[in-house]
Amino acid sequence: MKKDEVVEKLDQAGRKIHDMHASAWNVGLNPTTHGWGRSLLGIVSIPVLSAASIGHLVGSAVVNQVGADTFEKVTEFPGGKKDPPKDDTKP
Repeated sequence: MKKDEVVEKLDQAGRKIHDMHASAWNVGLNPTTHGWGRSLLGIVSIPVLSAASIGHLVGSAVVNQVGADTFEKVTEFPGGKKDPPKDDTKP
């Protein structure tokens, strides 16, 4: 996987978290419009979404600091298509 792909996926996840966070605040602060049940559920979800936002922020910072060549090294699996090592101890 390339670094650009990871950055793009992180950006998409960040936008989704942001949208959900904004929606939770909107629903939580307008119980007469959305109903008390949904409003309470929205308020309860705000800390979870805040934690997800902080996690996303830290993850994005780490990804932006890691070099692009590291991503290619990590996603290449060694020995995927090679023959197994030969046993030279048998006569």
